[in-house]
Amino acid sequence: MTTSTLPLLDRGAGTGTAPADNRRGRRFGGFTDSVATVRDRMTAWLLAHWHSIIILAVLIVVCGLVHGINQDGWPGRVNDDEGTYTAQAYAMEYWGQIAHYTYWYDHPFGGWLLIAVYTTLTHAFERAPTAVAAARECMFVVHLVSCALLYLLARRLALRRVFSAAAVLLFSLAPLAVWYQRMAFLDNIAVMWVLAALVCAASPRRSAGAAIWAGVFMAFAFWSKETTLILLPAVYLLLRQNRDRRNWRFVRQNFLGFLTVICGLYVLYAVIKNELFEGASHVSLIGATRWQLFDRPASGSLLNADSSTRSMANLWLEIDPYLLCAGVIAAFPALFVRRLRVVAILLLIQLAFMFRNGYMPYAYVTAMLPFAALCVAGMLDALLPYYRPPTANAARDRSGDMAGSALHDPPRDPAPAVETRSLSRRPPISALTLASAPTSASFAAPLPAAAEPAVLGTWIRLVAVASIVTAGLLTLPEHWAPKLHTALTADDSAPSREAARWYIENIPDGNIVVTDDNIWTDLELAGKKPEPIWFYKLDLDPAVREKLKNGWQDVDYFILGDLTPVTLNDLPMVAEGLRNSIVVKSFGAHGEIAVRKVIRPGCPATPTAAAPGC
Repeated sequence: MTTSTLPLLDRGAGTGTAPADNRRGRRFGGFTDSVATVRDRMTAWLLAHWHSIIILAVLIVVCGLVHGINQDGWPGRVNDDEGTYTAQAYAMEYWGQIAHYTYWYDHPFGGWLLIAVYTTLTHAFERAPTAVAAARECMFVVHLVSCALLYLLARRLALRRVFSAAAVLLFSLAPLAVWYQRMAFLDNIAVMWVLAALVCAASPRRSAGAAIWAGVFMAFAFWSKETTLILLPAVYLLLRQNRDRRNWRFVRQNFLGFLTVICGLYVLYAVIKNELFEGASHVSLIGATRWQLFDRPASGSLLNADSSTRSMANLWLEIDPYLLCAGVIAAFPALFVRRLRVVAILLLIQLAFMFRNGYMPYAYVTAMLPFAALCVAGMLDALLPYYRPPTANAARDRSGDMAGSALHDPPRDPAPAVETRSLSRRPPISALTLASAPTSASFAAPLPAAAEPAVLGTWIRLVAVASIVTAGLLTLPEHWAPKLHTALTADDSAPSREAARWYIENIPDGNIVVTDDNIWTDLELAGKKPEPIWFYKLDLDPAVREKLKNGWQDVDYFILGDLTPVTLNDLPMVAEGLRNSIVVKSFGAHGEIAVRKVIRPGCPATPTAAAPGC
């Protein structure tokens, strides 16, 4: 019997199924290709943007030093709002509540939620010298992010690198900016989100994804400070101005849809809590909105010399008149520069609101600062002509290799195949190459006679820009340097810190103390019992009045600075308690803040009295 031996066949051969090792090879090969693609894209991106990366890194270091050094010392505790937002962040972190008292929809709570996230992740309340200092740390991070976003926005609005950097420096180093951006205000957080929304709206991709993120960030701005909605029309205008006709309808729907849904969650929260409509026994969203819009005492118009709004504007100009005034002046011609029009509108909208007879928040100017800086830098960029050496231009045009340097055209995406509307009407140029700087030869090259008027106009623009820049360099250091020196060295917050520390160390538990919110959280963190009382709540909170049956006579101590006559008139119980108290210890060169002992009826007028009930 004859047998034959057949060769063994490779498993899977001829069956259409690859061996396992081949499948694994293809799998890992595809992964390797993906990694290589990402690496190539990152390399191309770095080659295209390495100038901006270096510039931005230097800007972040400079701005970080100015805002980080002595951030708790200057400004002092000039406004109780930052203490309130700090206390509400404390309540979120430690109590799991939205606010340290009844939340009454005065503002959406997204702003102090961000502060609470920061203090929780960094343990800031446990290690910072004061609670407000912990919140100011969060503002420091917010400011650096805002600087990066402002630079990116300037580049997407076709500003050259040098002017984009100038916008960031104006935004960060102006004394008015240092004053407000260091403080723990919701406005600083809202500005960061608005800048993020504008960056997405100006995206060169003009994609639905960019529109979605623009809507999300604008909604975050609303959740941080509801007044940012007045800027919404300008953000929408930028999105429309930068649109691609092929997907504009879809982009618009995504922007408005995500914005509406996320903002609508605030209303939904009130509905779930049964606090949408007004009621006799609870707070309400509609009631708070009505109070904010109609019932709140007005600050008056900017046109009224005796109004609080005029006084506030005078304070801004006293700290620094240059940035705001220059920004407003530059905003009017910027309206006629297409790529700067939205920025000018964003500034002028806020200026126009100051002329109405409404309430003016202390930190209102905060949202004006980035757009004032962009208007100034943007108009300088628009005035300065773009130059390329003629011979170099010809060579680049033949090879299709054109790009922008710090003083030339900024990088732009190639022109799309279909009609679109871009922010700049200059010819498109590649983003992956770099142009050389202009040389004197480009100005001295002979030109046809017909070009002489254009050359004259060019030189006029050059002289104008040089004059403005020279005036700024001669003026700003002289006026800004002393104030920035004060910002880096003065310790105006010392009286508040020392008053809190003295009370914690010298007054035993069991005493009821009424104080401002800048100190309230410090006493809470120190474990003082009973719980301190924010001075506004002594008159305005029914739950507090229920605990203090005898009003001010149940209070043992006040830790307060000087209150305005308007505040004392609105808080009669606080006013009566202060009239019936004596100073135990004052702090500051001029007694800016004091610990006061309440003298009840029938008690001797001495802080060391030990009579029963005193």
